[in-house]
Amino acid sequence: MEEEPPRRRERRQAPRFRVVLPVTFGSATGWTRDVSATGVFFAVLEQPPHPPAAGAPIRLGLALEHADPRGALDVHCEGTVVRVEHTADAVGIAVRFDSYQFDPAGLTATPARP
Repeated sequence: MEEEPPRRRERRQAPRFRVVLPVTFGSATGWTRDVSATGVFFAVLEQPPHPPAAGAPIRLGLALEHADPRGALDVHCEGTVVRVEHTADAVGIAVRFDSYQFDPAGLTATPARP
């Protein structure tokens, strides 16, 4: 009988949801891979001029495109970088939220559906 490999200890404090949302980070844009109440993992395709390091503070914006029938709802987030993953075609950044604020004034109008 084969032994199972040891499992990594789960360190997440909240369930993650696989959802793709637009992200703005400085002058870069990207897409989330997953989001929770306590953090986010997102990727940017272009190399940021000054990529953040683990432990660095970070500000980013999320657009909840379908949260309001009037348009996308902007969420302004501040947090701490947990890790940075460099691949050949993207930079992935994991962030633990310190705070976030919904911006109802930031609604981006979308055309009415027929």
